[in-house]
Amino acid sequence: MCESTVLMKSETGITTVMPEAISVRVEGDKIRCVDIIGRETTVDSARISEIDLLRHRIILERF
Repeated sequence: MCESTVLMKSETGITTVMPEAISVRVEGDKIRCVDIIGRETTVDSARISEIDLLRHRIILERF
């Protein structure tokens, strides 16, 4: 499968936003993540910091 783990990087470390996202969309200053069964998580005031296709992870950070 092609799921990716969405992570949030902060000064205190890295936390998991969504473990198996199939879709990640930038919507203004928000990031919307959707998993394979349709559950959604929205992160406000965030941007994509890194996309690592080899490790299937997307790293977000707040601005």
